Amino acid sequence: MIKQRLKKFLLGFLFFIIALNINIFSRQPEKVFALEDSDSKLIEKISKDYTKKFCNSIGFGLSKESAMKFSFIENKEIFKSRKGFKSINKELLAQKIANLVIDGCGYQLDLYGDKDIEEFSEYYLSFDKEN
Repeated sequence: MIKQRLKKFLLGFLFFIIALNINIFSRQPEKVFALEDSDSKLIEKISKDYTKKFCNSIGFGLSKESAMKFSFIENKEIFKSRKGFKSINKELLAQKIANLVIDGCGYQLDLYGDKDIEEFSEYYLSFDKEN
């Protein structure tokens, strides 16, 4: 009786160790650099500030283009002296801004869903390249 319980316990323990090893060693975690953490904080700050300005501009009756121009220029002036602003990942910034704008005031522009988020992100990037 005790031998049988011991065999079951050891067999269960062996399966547990095998399953644990498969889960731990089969996954390749992404590399995370300290620089990305500071970039993500800066992206968060810039995108929130941009969204606030953009949505307020829309609320005051400006067009999408005018609100984009105003918010972009204001943010550029505010953050241009910040360390890392020039080297920030523009695609990540555009994606974060697009998400926040669509969530915050997209209904005023009739923008909803992933398609509109992607279009707004591309619009922001094209505006960034022009300026």
